[in-house]
Formats: sequence, structure tokens, C-alpha cells
Amino acid sequence: MKLIHIADLHLGKMLKLYNLLQLQKECLIQIEEAMRQDDIDGLIIAGDVYDRAIPPQEAVNLLNAFLSTIINDLHKKVYMISGNHDSSDRLNFASSILEASGLFIETHLQEQIVYHEEDDVRIYMLPFIRPIDIRRLYPECPHTNYNDAFVYYLSKQQPLDHNYRNILITHQFVGFHALTSESEQSLSVGNVEVIDPGLFEDFDYVALGHLHAPQYVHQEKIRYSGSLLKYSFDEVKQKKGYVIIDTKDMSFELVPFKNSQDVVILKDSFENLNDPTCYQDYRNDLIAIELTDTSIIPHAIEQLRLRFPHVLQLTYPALMGQEVNDIHHMDKIRHTSLVELYEDFYQQSTGTTLDEASLKIIGELLEGGEIDEAS
Repeated sequence: MKLIHIADLHLGKMLKLYNLLQLQKECLIQIEEAMRQDDIDGLIIAGDVYDRAIPPQEAVNLLNAFLSTIINDLHKKVYMISGNHDSSDRLNFASSILEASGLFIETHLQEQIVYHEEDDVRIYMLPFIRPIDIRRLYPECPHTNYNDAFVYYLSKQQPLDHNYRNILITHQFVGFHALTSESEQSLSVGNVEVIDPGLFEDFDYVALGHLHAPQYVHQEKIRYSGSLLKYSFDEVKQKKGYVIIDTKDMSFELVPFKNSQDVVILKDSFENLNDPTCYQDYRNDLIAIELTDTSIIPHAIEQLRLRFPHVLQLTYPALMGQEVNDIHHMDKIRHTSLVELYEDFYQQSTGTTLDEASLKIIGELLEGGEIDEAS
């Protein structure tokens, strides 16, 4: 039996106000093609299907079309759990009806972990849970941190039957030294959310969701497939993809996605970035620019967008945290209006520019004048 493991789709997510749905669709199409051509039997989706509890309609439509293709056209099974971004009740809607078609959804904690059996494989489905969810089932559970609560919950489970290949799907922060990303939502303060991967050693494979970097923790069989796309600029070096699991020998392979746009960071001077002979391959990408210039360049982001339409962020690393003690720089500030200084500050902070109407209002406020009611 062959399975594809994906997680953290975050359908409907925006990157600095840029809609990523088309790129997400490209990834899902590649999964469809892999399942069509590579003799894949089923698909595992390990939580965070949507980016928020009430997803936009276009994200719902995309998931519906994707699952319809996998189940109705390709006749494959889908095993999907909820993550911390999902609404358990919404994702669970009509799940009992859909099981007959081959879509298995688990969004609520049960006394025994629900599993589905296919030939010699048992697929256990454990959605995202908090210690309080365990205490609702077992009020005597004394623990409030995730690891101890999980130890208690697992102690209540029936032993695994090792005549089967036992696969666990879950969505938690597993591994004390796991690689994290800015785009993830922290579950709690400190390390109280972290679960010891050693708790899952009895399983033949653990399909994890929640952390966005593709990685394994503790053992190669305990694995995060990673998010569908690069959802923050600290993920630019990560190779996103999907994992193919072969239960015959419990081997697995990470297959990279190929997208029409990448998420990249360009670090150089304003002059070099404006040179039409440089960085031509990045014109269509989603870009964070780090200017190496040591002074602020007025309207830099608008000028750079003439070359790179999808500049989403612009910063000056050389100026960050630097004391303003350079005489030349101070002289420039003295000869710059308050409105221009505010405009530059806003541009650095947000990566966007103020429109004329906003500039007029800011100007009147900073100069102590009355705001025109028509504005």
C-alpha cells in the first residue's frame, strides 16, 4: 500500500496580503497527478486544512474540488484530521455520510483513537487536542501540560497489534529540538505544548502536522511533511513537498513541489536591484528585499516594484537597531519634512505606501492643522 502524507495546507492563507490560493491550487494539482500516475492508494492530510476557523468561500471551493477529484474520479481513500487552525465542527460536517465514499475525517477526541483498516495497515487518526480535551474524557487526569496529558491518554489505549502496519496521523508540536517557523501559531507559552516523540515509537510511521518545515524528529519514521507552501520569509530555504510512504517496506520519500512562483529574499543595494541585467529570474516571485544601503531611499519600494511586481516587504538591515549618530544622516533628517519621515517609517514597517488622501491627513496632523472634513 502506498500513501501520500501532506499537512498544513492553510487554504486561504495570505502572505503580506498576497493571496496564495492559486499557488496552493498548483500544489494540489501535483498531488492529484502523483496519485493518478504513481499507483497511490490513499492520501493523509494531517491537519490545518484551512488557515482559519471560518475560511473564505474560495478556499472551501478549492478543497471541495480537490477531494472530489481524489475520491470520485481517482477512487482513492482520504484520511483527514483537524489542526489547531481548523474549526472541528465545520470540518466534521457530514463526515459520517462521506465515509461511504472513502473520505474519513476525525476532528474530536475519542476514548480510543479511531483507526481504519486497509489490508494489513491500520491508520490511526488523532486530531489536534489540548490537555483540557483529555481531561473532559478523563477528569482524573491531573496534568495540564501537553506531554504529561498525552502520556496519560496513551496509557488508556489498547496495545497496538503488530501483525499490522500501524500508522498514526496527528497534529501536535512533537520534538523538543524541532525546527519552527514564523508562520506557525504557537499553542502556548514556553515548552508546555511540546510532546516527547518517544511516546510514538510503537507506531511504524507517524504522519505529523503543525510544524511547517519538512523534517523528522527523534526517528525518521516520525515525520513532518511540512506546509504546502513557504508561508513566511524565514522558510525561503525550505524545500516544500509531499511524502510518499510505502507500507511494504515502510520506506518514504519527500517529493518537492514545483510552483510558478517562489518565495525569496533578495539582499543587495538599491542600485544593483534596479539594474535590469541583475536578478532577472526573480521577476515573478514573491519577494522580501533587504536593502544594504546605509541611508533610506525615498519611494524605494515603488521603484523596485517596476522591476519586481510582487515585492511584499522591504527592510534596511544595516539601519535596524543602529543608533542615529552619523552626522551626515542627521543632517539629512533635519532637511526632511515630518510627512516624508513618517512616509518612510510607514513604508519600512508595512512594506506598503500611503495613498495621497492618507498623506494629506497625516500632513495636517503632524503640522498641527485642522483636518479637512472632506478628507
